[in-house]
Amino acid sequence: METFVSAVLGDLLSRLISFVFDRCYRQQKGVGDYLLQLHRVLLRIQATMEEAEGRHITNKAMLRQLQMLREMMYKGCYLLDTFTYQVLQQHRDNDQVSDHPLSIYCRAKRLCFSTRGMNVSFQVDGVKEVQKMLESLQSIIVDMTEFIVFLKFYPPINREPYSKYLFLENCMFGRQAEMEKIISFLLQPEPPGAESLQVLPITGPARVGKSTLAEHLCYDERVRNHFSTIILCSGDSTAPEGSGAVKKRTHGSHGRSLIITELADDLVIDERQCRNFYSSRNHMPPGSKIIVTSRSENIIKLGTTVAIKLDFLSREAYWYFFKVMAFGSTNPADHPELASIAMEIAAGLERCFVGAHVICGFLRANMQRRFWNKILECQRNNIDRNIRIFGEHPLALIQKKQTAYVWSLSNMSMRVKVLYCQTHSTLNDVPKIALHEVQTSAKARGKLEALVLKSRIPPYHSYSMTCEIEVPRDMTTKKKRPRSYLEI
Repeated sequence: METFVSAVLGDLLSRLISFVFDRCYRQQKGVGDYLLQLHRVLLRIQATMEEAEGRHITNKAMLRQLQMLREMMYKGCYLLDTFTYQVLQQHRDNDQVSDHPLSIYCRAKRLCFSTRGMNVSFQVDGVKEVQKMLESLQSIIVDMTEFIVFLKFYPPINREPYSKYLFLENCMFGRQAEMEKIISFLLQPEPPGAESLQVLPITGPARVGKSTLAEHLCYDERVRNHFSTIILCSGDSTAPEGSGAVKKRTHGSHGRSLIITELADDLVIDERQCRNFYSSRNHMPPGSKIIVTSRSENIIKLGTTVAIKLDFLSREAYWYFFKVMAFGSTNPADHPELASIAMEIAAGLERCFVGAHVICGFLRANMQRRFWNKILECQRNNIDRNIRIFGEHPLALIQKKQTAYVWSLSNMSMRVKVLYCQTHSTLNDVPKIALHEVQTSAKARGKLEALVLKSRIPPYHSYSMTCEIEVPRDMTTKKKRPRSYLEI
């Protein structure tokens, strides 16, 4: 008996010692080790996501799981990059970077262990935050076991082999969850005894993606098979009143119609207007539905279901998008210093899609650290100038249709003042000169129209600015030929 008890006590003691040593080891592990673990977990999740996004999934529960997986991946990538690049930013001036292509994660690990000046509380807090994220991601991976098994039962989506950034340039990014909610509303059978037309309001600020989302609905195969006629009414102020584009017209037996219309931002809706709106049911086939979009939340009164409110992307999703767009087919892990600069640039763009497309075009054209630092310096100086003169961030001013300054690469003293911004439909003429030409040319003078961006996805809007070039009086007329921004 005594032998048995001593054996049990010995086993318990050995387990206790192992537990204590394991606990101590975990506490002594540096943040670099946890970053490596986080990197491996994120790779597994990214592989699962790419496989899922290449399948035509119709199950609502699986789509919700995919959206949850997508959001957690964005958060994990953002945490990994934030922690790693903050360390690199702190040592950008002091640390000599070797020409040998070291992994960004190994370099972060080396910095975390070797730096004496690192704040201890920063280390401890960082380890806790990374550990918490690891636990959440690992829990999701365990829960996704059945999800991965079910994926093989869904047919693949045929796509051409694009590079990642080319694919993002040609697709609607970050709106998968909203898209599925709207399609669920459209395909839902009409409630028994319903007397009013089913209406879904979609609201959100300017350039958040309302028109893009509405346009993509018209091309969705499920929506096109459900409705005989789809009419998209343009909200373009330059379009003739009452004009609309018929995206599909057939002579199916069901006869259902879908109308998507954009209403004015200053529209005031009262009860009489609501009744008149619902009475249009008498002129439409049973099962027809309407989607209304506007920046104004007044349209919520028209809805027969909960409105969908669009907002700008989360900072985690925006950084994922920006990083892919900035590096193109280049791996950011091979250029950690550039990635740290890109993260600072992205933080100053206020989650603006148009701004990301414009500035990433500059970055992809010249993958030199000196040039990227120049872009960052110009952006910082321009934000400071706008806050000093107008009291707000330049993108916030442009959003409010107020005067703002944009940065210039050709001459730091030359100012490009934005007087007015305009969105063009495909039917309108757009300016011949591009904004990036204005920003890199020392010859631009006076007031001019500049094309900011031509969208590559429906509804193929173009964005332009009316600019005025402010040149200091002491600038001489004869100057050396300015170097191209590709030569910096």
